[in-house]
Amino acid sequence: MMKWNTLKYLFKEGIVGLWKNRVMALASAGTIILCLLILGMSYSLGTNIDYILKQIETKFGITSYVKEGTNENKILELRAKIAGVPHVQEVRYISKEAALSSFKEGMKDNAIFEDFTKDNPLPASFEIIVDSVEFQDQVVKELGKMPELETRYLEKETDIFIKINDTINYISWAISGALIIVGLLLMTNTIKLTVYIRRKEINIMKYIGATDQFIRLPFLIEGVVIGTISALTAIIIIVVSYSWLSNILVTELIGLLNGVTFRPIGDIMQRLIPVCMIIGSGIGFIGSGTAIRKHLKV
Repeated sequence: MMKWNTLKYLFKEGIVGLWKNRVMALASAGTIILCLLILGMSYSLGTNIDYILKQIETKFGITSYVKEGTNENKILELRAKIAGVPHVQEVRYISKEAALSSFKEGMKDNAIFEDFTKDNPLPASFEIIVDSVEFQDQVVKELGKMPELETRYLEKETDIFIKINDTINYISWAISGALIIVGLLLMTNTIKLTVYIRRKEINIMKYIGATDQFIRLPFLIEGVVIGTISALTAIIIIVVSYSWLSNILVTELIGLLNGVTFRPIGDIMQRLIPVCMIIGSGIGFIGSGTAIRKHLKV
């Protein structure tokens, strides 16, 4: 075990080493920041696409029309049954009168509406929303067991939506994985270059009897500090950029999005901050340790 004074000395040497080699430290930090920014943007884009698609899923609702002659008590019973079906998130009952009122809002020909008020042909219905579009077929099968209902939903559109959603998720994960691998290689090679420049200093320390642990620790400290500072810098840039871009997009596309929102920045950073900190400091530590190992063999 090293003494406390020795540890303080080595920590100080690590910080001093950063200043002495600030050009390469900045190069290493720049590489880490760039990779983490790309990773952060990729994650933010992927998770927002998934978040928006989840909101769009609610638009693929199921409509179950109530057959004529069904009394109020039976309707209440049906509503309770539907609410109890697995994966049903929300059930909304629309009476014949409410359906006619909604029909009136979209009608320009009042004469037709007047005819409908005398004999309302519109049926009562249940608007049903499931917790995930992939379970719609399962819910529809359960609704089919209720003879008082006639159920309709966008079957082909739902299948297409599921395929699009799955494809986007696969692409997002593939891009994130590729960026992590590329980022690891770039950061490790940059840190190796930093150590290579200081190989003479390492050799001199080795020849005068310094232990491998004594020589290695300042470099590890440098790597962790560079990685941590880089991760914090990348996080700040991501937060500022995400907030700015999301505000612009919401303002410009509010009509097109039709109520669809972006994932809150807090949800994004809750997962992204630990990932950036672990990757940044971890690569600094591992990269320094790996790079210096070669120069300790003298």
